[in-house]
Amino acid sequence: MCNWRSNTRRLAVLLVIPLALIAQIPKQAARNPNGGNPTVAPAPPTPPGDLCTIEGQVFDVSTGQPLRKASVSLNPMRMSPGMAAAPHSYGATTDAAGKFTVSGMEPGQYRVNVSHTGFLNGQYNPRRPDGPGTPIELARGQKMTGVDFHLTPHGVIAGHMLDEDGDPLQGVQIQLMRMTYNRGRKQLQQYNGSNSNDLGEYRISGIQPGKYYLCATYRGRANGIMMDGGFSVASGSLQQQEDYAPTFYPGVTDFAAAVPMDMKPGQQLQGINLKLTKIHTVSVKGMVINTTAPPAPPEQLPGGRGGPMRINVNLQLEPRNSLNPQGMGQGTGVRPDGTFEFPSIAPGSYNLIAMTNNGNLRHAAVLPIDVGNANVEGLTLTINPGVTVSGHIRVDGETTDPIPGFQVRLSPWAQGFNVGPPQPAKADASNSFSFDDVNPEQFEVNVSPLPGALYLKSIRAGNADVLANGLDLTAGGGASLDVVIGVNAPQITGTVQDPATQQPAVSVTVVLIPQEKERRETSLYYRTSTTDQNGSFTLGRVNPGEYKIYAWEQVENGVWFDPDFLKPVESKGSPVSVREGSPVTVQVTMIPAGSGN
Repeated sequence: MCNWRSNTRRLAVLLVIPLALIAQIPKQAARNPNGGNPTVAPAPPTPPGDLCTIEGQVFDVSTGQPLRKASVSLNPMRMSPGMAAAPHSYGATTDAAGKFTVSGMEPGQYRVNVSHTGFLNGQYNPRRPDGPGTPIELARGQKMTGVDFHLTPHGVIAGHMLDEDGDPLQGVQIQLMRMTYNRGRKQLQQYNGSNSNDLGEYRISGIQPGKYYLCATYRGRANGIMMDGGFSVASGSLQQQEDYAPTFYPGVTDFAAAVPMDMKPGQQLQGINLKLTKIHTVSVKGMVINTTAPPAPPEQLPGGRGGPMRINVNLQLEPRNSLNPQGMGQGTGVRPDGTFEFPSIAPGSYNLIAMTNNGNLRHAAVLPIDVGNANVEGLTLTINPGVTVSGHIRVDGETTDPIPGFQVRLSPWAQGFNVGPPQPAKADASNSFSFDDVNPEQFEVNVSPLPGALYLKSIRAGNADVLANGLDLTAGGGASLDVVIGVNAPQITGTVQDPATQQPAVSVTVVLIPQEKERRETSLYYRTSTTDQNGSFTLGRVNPGEYKIYAWEQVENGVWFDPDFLKPVESKGSPVSVREGSPVTVQVTMIPAGSGN
């Protein structure tokens, strides 16, 4: 009996020991099938008492009257740690008194927007009508009231287009353009536009405050008749010797003499009339050789219809001026025999662009030309097949963040001419990807999604740094990319102080600017944010390196790419050194509007 009890105790001990040892083994997270890395179990649902509410009202800034049926939306910028829900947008519509309530929100930081017909879209508590608003930070269980908006009626420019005799001119394209910055260089960008009707009238609405240039281009000329995907002239070659020149406000043909219009909030400018004048023009002729492979022939349709499909080629003659936006030139088609003609071109410098129109597989050729007072003939453009871009993505280090199915995108490196980016490429199970038949241009390479603390660490094509300099395919031959994803993205948090009041500065634009020369022209290394109601900001997913942080009370978007703009305020930036896995906290002093720049 004693032996039986003793054996039973020994057996129980032997059973307990393995269980105790098992309990001490750290629990492994589930493996992710895409990258073999562990996934993280979802957090428990947020207790109802931790959910947040905001209340506010929307007004017309010009009358002070409340606005009903205004749409309010809240878009997450950052969720509070430990929240169960994925980032989620919220919205509401104002009632007859212009009031709204949004409840059941997860704690975190949000950008609040409001829109209403006839008014400029607004954000919460901006420093100017067209400036960024103040993000709101909601703590657990917080109820925030007084989230009010004062919307500005949109601006309007209206007038008439007239010919040299003062008669109405129909078919004039009116473009409203504003100066922007692209990697430190000024460029005009089309903002809005309209066309003149049979009375010569035009009207452009929805205009934000700012400086604009108005350009009128006559589109009513009879270039020819479209036949078989190309232009052919009805009765031989059309030799126009005069045509209306593109005209800038207040009535000049040279952009250098154009005068910008400074639109105030809600301003309506009526009677902005332009008289177009005729100038001497010439014809531009040539041929396009398209060596790209035609698409596969479609299936035969009932009745025997169908057959091979020809790739159409379109041409565009764009002014060769860095300030001119794409679309200010003239377009035409290519005849079935490959020839083309622009019958009426003003003297000047141009880029002649030939582009195939075949869905997403577009190809192009560009030829710079100078047009004088004589006709231009014998031009030849050759459109060649695209190149292959392939690569592999690797994750550098161990992480508990889920490794997603990556997607790679090629985006135009600079503004101006481009055929349009190819469709994104999905990485396969081994994280390899490939783009086929890519037009040989220069591209910026992006990878998404990057959840958690993952970030795009480096991209190289041989010895070339693609992150800093872009993917340059203009020499042909394609490229093989080595893409590295970092696992512990640095983050910068901080506050901005108003030097005049020594108080937190609200709704201030914060910009992180790289100090390494080779990174200055790459938008990837810049980060921007806006201080919230507490004067706080966060700059996430920062690439390691040397930076300066600037905080402007008022600043034009993108102007910080301009070295000349930065020179007077160089000493007002706060230097920061960023390393992977090392968060940075910094206090920055606001640069008041109009000081030092």
